[in-house]
Amino acid sequence: MDKLIYRYILIPFTKKRLLEREQQFKWVYHKDFPLWGRGRDDAMNLTKYFLLNWPMDDSIGPTDMPSVWNLKKYQPEKGMLMNLAGDSHDARSVIIDSALGLLSAEPKSREEFLKQVDWLVSYLSEKQAPKYPFPINQELADAGKAVFDQNCAACHRSDRTGKRVPAEEVGTDRERLKTWSKQAAIESNKVVRSFGIERRGLVEIEPSGYIAAFLDGIWLRAPYLHNGSVPTLRDMLKPVAERPQAFYRGYDVYDPVNVGFVTQGPQAERVGTKFDVRERASGNQGHEYGTKLSAKEKDALVEYLKTL
Repeated sequence: MDKLIYRYILIPFTKKRLLEREQQFKWVYHKDFPLWGRGRDDAMNLTKYFLLNWPMDDSIGPTDMPSVWNLKKYQPEKGMLMNLAGDSHDARSVIIDSALGLLSAEPKSREEFLKQVDWLVSYLSEKQAPKYPFPINQELADAGKAVFDQNCAACHRSDRTGKRVPAEEVGTDRERLKTWSKQAAIESNKVVRSFGIERRGLVEIEPSGYIAAFLDGIWLRAPYLHNGSVPTLRDMLKPVAERPQAFYRGYDVYDPVNVGFVTQGPQAERVGTKFDVRERASGNQGHEYGTKLSAKEKDALVEYLKTL
């Protein structure tokens, strides 16, 4: 009996499902696209191809994994949005859609599924960003706060924080925006509702820019920009022409001087994966705010950012 079950049921069905998965994951290994590298994810394409079963297109949008701590800072009632491009209304929607997008199916138990989602939302809402583990020059950091207030707070500590900044204004790589659309949001919301699940859901407008990020725990969130194309905070304060064009990401040795992770050298090359800003969706252009500060002002600003 066992031989018959394996021969005519288990093995054929397993083979069938694996071949189906091969087609679903085909877009990840598109021959004309660069590899994502460590710590990045093409989240919106996953939703298109898994939840909606749309045919593969020519879009590519690998982005850095966002921080998931202190999610209560996002206040949808004030117009704040989630995801790096503001694709979703709130954390609960993001978690639900992340799970359903991967499963591409209705949960076995809606009640149990939503119970787990609500627990995760509660936990991540209260979980605070880790504190900077190395010594901080407090006098220098105090001076850096004034630099921050004058040069950075207008986006990162204001009514703009948590809201979209037009791509034309910030000037960063646009490929991520091309992976999603208003129609994709509408169709995805319909699918989730068909599962009997209510949430605020995906934002039904065309993507137009990137979220002005909260900076809590910014010291730990290297590399920077939405696509992880700038290795350290000090590199962020350089003009685009002076930022590294190739580096290795994924090495976990910290660089407290430049505020980021070590991205060059034999060990970084051995452990990490190469990131080349000349590849598609990996551009490091834009966000040249603070690049004209003096060396002294940059030192103070970087020191202050360690305290956030």
